[in-house]
Amino acid sequence: MLSYIIRRLGGALAVLFGISIVTFILAYAVPSDPARMIAGPKASLATVMAIRHQLGLDAPIYVQYIRYIWRLLHWNLGMSYVYNLPVTTLIAQRIWPTASLALSAWIAELVIGIPLGIYTARRARKLADYVVSILALVGISLLIPWLGIVLLYWLGFKIPIFPLGGTGGITHLILPALTYGITGAAAYTRLLKSSMLEVLRQDYVRTARAKGATESRVVNRHVIRNALIPVITYGGIDVGYLLGGVVLLEVTFNWNGLGILAYNAISESDIPVIMGTVLLTALLVVLFNLLVDIVYVFVDPRIRYS
Repeated sequence: MLSYIIRRLGGALAVLFGISIVTFILAYAVPSDPARMIAGPKASLATVMAIRHQLGLDAPIYVQYIRYIWRLLHWNLGMSYVYNLPVTTLIAQRIWPTASLALSAWIAELVIGIPLGIYTARRARKLADYVVSILALVGISLLIPWLGIVLLYWLGFKIPIFPLGGTGGITHLILPALTYGITGAAAYTRLLKSSMLEVLRQDYVRTARAKGATESRVVNRHVIRNALIPVITYGGIDVGYLLGGVVLLEVTFNWNGLGILAYNAISESDIPVIMGTVLLTALLVVLFNLLVDIVYVFVDPRIRYS
């Protein structure tokens, strides 16, 4: 297992290196001049050129990339063009709000999706199954900004139970988490239902029933654990989608996190911040996928990594 983890971490470094190249090229392909944006529209050409030289933007792109990698090897993500602060400081200020939002949204997905998946699997081809399946289809079709605005209007403005957006405590987290939970839980419901139906047809399940085990014992002891393997796989992939969805959640609910930081950086051509947030996101996706692979071993002891 240890050698497997080391190999995966080595692969992660290669992935991050490739992402850094692609992101760097794409960031410089944007037809905008960070020096002009910093100097302002009325600044003279000499001032713009001086800022460009100060930022090192007048060097060839490959030289700029080598300088960037050199700084990266020294744990330096550079200075923000807009905030005039180290990118690591900006990320450190925003990472906890984003982590709390992402974690609460993911938990909301699981809390809604997994019980509904078990419920529909145990009542397959009955009225409750059809009703939940239709609701799941509706949920997965909803757009995060639209549903977020609807919830803000009803539960934040018409019936003022929750705050109207902004960053804060648990009460500020409920509406964004509920929004993502409703739109994302449907995938877990459908996936777990189909996985449980497949496991329910296995011989060892029929054997357990023949020995007189109750249906609850069969489901809880023999079915759910084996049916969770594809759900765990999807959970790791879902983290990548979640990091993208957090941007929409933060913009919709005015949540001051990494998503807003990345969104503003793209609109202002703040290349060091763009690079820093993209690399951090890629690193988190890789680490979560590695974590999923490790969890496999505990869920299904038959899985071994050589």
